[in-house]
Amino acid sequence: MANLPRARPIPKYERRLLLFIDFLGFKEVVASTERDPDGLQRLLAAMDDIGTLGEASIFKSQRVTQFSDSVVMSYRVTERSGVFWMINAIALTVISLAERGFLLRGAVTVGDLYHNSRHIVGPAMVKAYEMESKVACHPRVIVDPAVIRLARKRRNEDHTPNEEEAFVRDFMAEDADGHLFIDYISWNAVVAVAGADDYGYPDYLGTLSGLLRNGLAHEDVRVVAKFLWLLPRYMDAVERFAAIPEDAPYRLENPENCGFIESLPRFEDLAVAARARISEASKGKGC
Repeated sequence: MANLPRARPIPKYERRLLLFIDFLGFKEVVASTERDPDGLQRLLAAMDDIGTLGEASIFKSQRVTQFSDSVVMSYRVTERSGVFWMINAIALTVISLAERGFLLRGAVTVGDLYHNSRHIVGPAMVKAYEMESKVACHPRVIVDPAVIRLARKRRNEDHTPNEEEAFVRDFMAEDADGHLFIDYISWNAVVAVAGADDYGYPDYLGTLSGLLRNGLAHEDVRVVAKFLWLLPRYMDAVERFAAIPEDAPYRLENPENCGFIESLPRFEDLAVAARARISEASKGKGC
């Protein structure tokens, strides 16, 4: 009697922590590479960067899939401190890409997911995509409150629930609409928490400044609206340095940092013109 093939295991969903992230305005970024001889090289380097998301993970259940400009990363919800390590990896990637001149948009959530080397499917993937495309809208990676609850539940054994939540929230800020997002702008999040070079922070803000200058003057008002979201967060970072007292230890030890950041443009006129264009234009639908 011929040997019959073994029945394959029936696929089942797992409860997983999920990130879905992609480049903001990828179509336009690709179009720009046709005019810029070095643009394709920079874009490919940025895509390589985002593709390394989570490479240093200690979790065996981690799955990472990249397709074009998008990346999906997931862990089983049972991984202890999985939320902390995922948020840490996301923050480092968002900051690294912004430093290269590319902004990201995405979402982190929890739910049922089937994720292997070939397939990504499930309610959690649908939810993450809808959060990214319909809720995040701006250049931000938003975080589902369920992720915070998971962090408290599956914490480091040496941490209380409140301590674990605090470590996770250090990477985040709460937006005006109530959504948590990965903070890639403030000195505290970029330098003190994510560990970026303090002496490189002025140039980092300078890169964001250049993105703002181009974004606020963009011909598409939907793009302009995204950069109007970024502007007050950038301005808050600049003004915090301007508010450091003359005799404060940080200013005395880092006069170049303070001076450079204080000299960055505020974009008052450009912002006024941008808001006027948006109010005059028909409201764009979607993100």
